[in-house]
Amino acid sequence: MNYVPLNIKTHYSLLSSMIKIDDLINFAKENKIKQLTITDNNMYGVMEFYKQCLLNNIKPIVGLEIKIDNLDIILYCCNYEGYKNLIKINSLNTEGLLTLKQLQLYSENLICIVPYLSTNLYSDLKKVFQYIFQSYKSIDERNKLTGNNLIYMNEIIYLIKEDKNYINYLLAIKDGKFVTEINNDLLNNYLMLFDEVLKKYPNDIINNYKINELCNLELKFNQKLIPSFECPKDYDSYTYIKKLCIRGLKQRFGNQVNRIYIDRLNHELEVINNMGFCDYFLIVWDYVKYAKEQGILVGPGRGSAAGSLVSYLLNITDVDPIKYNLLFERFLNPERITMPDIDIDFEYNRREEVINYCINKYGIKRVAPIITFGTLGSKQVIRDVARTLDIDLEIVDYISKMLQSKLSLVENYKQSAKLKNYLDNKPQLMTMYKVASKLEGLKRHSSVHAAGIVMSNIDLDEIIPLDKKHEDFYTTGYDMDYLEDIGLLKMDFLGIKNLTLITDVIKDIKEVLNVDIDFDNIPLNDQKALEIFTNVNTTGIFQFESNGMKNFLRKLCPTSFEEIVAANALFRPGPMENIETYIKRKQGSERIEDIHPDLTPILKSTYGIIIYQEQIMQIAKIMAGYSFGEADLLRRAMSKKQESVMIKEQQKFVDRSTTRGYSLETANEVYDLILKFASYGFNRSHSVAYSIIAYKMAYLKAHYPLFFMKALLSMVVGSEIKTKEYIYECKNNNILIIAPDINLSDSSYKITDKGIIYPLSIIKNIGGTAANTIIKERQNGVYKNIYDFIKRVYGRSVNKKTIVSLINAGCFNSIGLNKRTITENLDIIINYGELIKDVGEEYALQPEINHLDEYSKKELMRLELESFSFYISNHPVTEYKNKYPNPVEINNLKKHFDKVVEIIVYVDGMKEVKTKKGDAMCFITGSDELSSIDIVLFPKVYNKYSNIEVGNIIKIFGKVEKRFDKLQIIANEIEILD
Repeated sequence: MNYVPLNIKTHYSLLSSMIKIDDLINFAKENKIKQLTITDNNMYGVMEFYKQCLLNNIKPIVGLEIKIDNLDIILYCCNYEGYKNLIKINSLNTEGLLTLKQLQLYSENLICIVPYLSTNLYSDLKKVFQYIFQSYKSIDERNKLTGNNLIYMNEIIYLIKEDKNYINYLLAIKDGKFVTEINNDLLNNYLMLFDEVLKKYPNDIINNYKINELCNLELKFNQKLIPSFECPKDYDSYTYIKKLCIRGLKQRFGNQVNRIYIDRLNHELEVINNMGFCDYFLIVWDYVKYAKEQGILVGPGRGSAAGSLVSYLLNITDVDPIKYNLLFERFLNPERITMPDIDIDFEYNRREEVINYCINKYGIKRVAPIITFGTLGSKQVIRDVARTLDIDLEIVDYISKMLQSKLSLVENYKQSAKLKNYLDNKPQLMTMYKVASKLEGLKRHSSVHAAGIVMSNIDLDEIIPLDKKHEDFYTTGYDMDYLEDIGLLKMDFLGIKNLTLITDVIKDIKEVLNVDIDFDNIPLNDQKALEIFTNVNTTGIFQFESNGMKNFLRKLCPTSFEEIVAANALFRPGPMENIETYIKRKQGSERIEDIHPDLTPILKSTYGIIIYQEQIMQIAKIMAGYSFGEADLLRRAMSKKQESVMIKEQQKFVDRSTTRGYSLETANEVYDLILKFASYGFNRSHSVAYSIIAYKMAYLKAHYPLFFMKALLSMVVGSEIKTKEYIYECKNNNILIIAPDINLSDSSYKITDKGIIYPLSIIKNIGGTAANTIIKERQNGVYKNIYDFIKRVYGRSVNKKTIVSLINAGCFNSIGLNKRTITENLDIIINYGELIKDVGEEYALQPEINHLDEYSKKELMRLELESFSFYISNHPVTEYKNKYPNPVEINNLKKHFDKVVEIIVYVDGMKEVKTKKGDAMCFITGSDELSSIDIVLFPKVYNKYSNIEVGNIIKIFGKVEKRFDKLQIIANEIEILD
């Protein structure tokens, strides 16, 4: 039986089908279906469908739904040539250029199926396609058709009949409607099995068989698609890359080059040439060169590419692999033929410039960002389904907070008694949850991969589908999991905010101090930079600012760049297990055990612990005489826990080691050692490269802290949490944050000889337009007083609400009247300002205003908090923390869970509630410089301290507990400090 279920839509027809490809394959296997189709209105899912079918001994038949004159037709490809035509048609379709005339150009080796509702197209399409069928989805439709090419075909958008209950919710999500607004007839759009089709529509089965016989697609993989680099005349890619590397040797080392570099270069060039990757290196060299010529900061390296001397000599990386003992074979192994992978970091706001350079150089259809897909994850699908049912957002948020993202909705329901109890006996919420569980995991939308780009030596739509949702570029129609298998060159152009920060710091230093700093030449032996890590002053330092890393550094007290590299490698899941041993051995409290003297040079810098993957490779070379290529294969097998390979390799390792004079016991002991560490070993090349970025940032923070913190604050505009954290960091580093001033502040943070001035644009309720109006008008002269200000800008993006926000933020403190006086007299002041704008200052009589004493300290604090959501001047609790040495930071309460602690907080809010017995208790919201916490006062405690008020500074002794997965303090004793 060769029956083919036609017109299957998968969830790649975004928010229009409930069929995941894995579920489709499993359904086919369970029901002994031997051939399947895919006919989405795009080709996103074709490669996944094709590969999964072949893996499960199912014949894949690839199709595409398109519209001609707004009527649907289905096209199937007969073979690879037909597939290529389908790709071209798909490109035209995404461009909105598809016409009957265009279709005729690419009609060969395609089957066309014309649904009943598109019959008006049939006579025209019959002239275009050799193979054409008319389809119907009911007997009534069949009776209205004539010819011997009729075929049953209904759109399949869910697998089983019961799923008809859920499809409308998906369509409601797609259309942004309530489910009650979706009206359609989708009751029979399930995958009908052969027996049912034969019973209902027996007449045209032969045509179904015919389609199966016509379609025999075999896709091509591992094609040679790397673009050719256009070399100067008389050079091929090998001779040109060699010339560039020799020039790089002289630039890096002068005329006296150590023999080890010559030998390493010759080896790398030979491997690169033999593997056919000379053009690849030249392409990367070219666009990195372009970036640097345009003043775009490029990272010193990333991943295993930092282990290549060729990359270093071409200025692709800035890490000397021989100096840092990095291995080329960890990057490019001649014994494991795969595409090279040179990922490049650029300033995040200039990454697109480099991509556009490549598109312009190689062609818009030969360079394309990679498509990626968002899915209906557990929290997203709950939110989306709730919207279709008009369920209150607060309820949705409450449910979402109970969900563990790593678990499915079904698993969450089974494992969380709290969730189950909340949902049970609430029919509407149970319906929402059940529907969401059915839709969970479906593709929701397409987007562009954050870094991935592919390049080809031919137009990409000769080999893969392209997508043209964006005006300036195409994206690939397949996601990154399938592109390299085809033979496409994938590269990562990564945008790194820290590189932008470094550029901003260096630029500000030049503008303010007239000091030129070259990032590439910042030294790695600077004592003040090292002290940033030793003293754990690493807030804002790339990969070293998390609380966990800071705790590690406090114990480690790094004293060299090498230890910073090790810290970067160790502070990751897995390697973390070795942290305590590493610290003890560094401090001399644990003996370093040398298994064999020959391994001491390899493990000396890491105190006898295998931290890096490269160390595993070096041990295999020293002990068993492995080539680095063989050693890399061993490392990979171990890290992936390929048991059969590891057993085979152990015998090989032991035999080779004993042949080279090592004892059987030592050989087995060493193999067991590297096996133990293999899954934890980290890529040293990557750790060195990223530690260079961190160290150079530390250099800038150590020598130019004002400029560093200004750039850091600028980078987090819009994030109240990070801004608060970095303002606190400024205070820790004795850098004054100056409150905004109407005559000094700009639209961004600004450095002065006194400190960093807060910008106007990010004061609450001000915004960029009003700030720019104020700043632009100030170019005509400073504002003399509040009247002058109103005369010049009131009504031009600046209204009364704006002025109130400026007053509360302290912007007028430097030009006369205090906050309270301006606020209480604001209407009079605005009227006068308007009057002098109309008649001139000489004709307007200045009004009498009521001069008042300034607000109290507490009120000023409140206004400051309202203006910024944090305190620019000292937080109310700061001075008290200096008096009391024991309080715990709110940020660090996790470490003290289930323990009694002492904390000092500012009382932001209070809420009194009654217990079931009618007793009064209280919930206090308290904050310190960085965080807030809920404090619970049970009746006995609240009765004792009922005189607490909002605005008090209080010291609390209490126990750290959890409520709804959120930390809180159960207060035992309280002292009011202010």
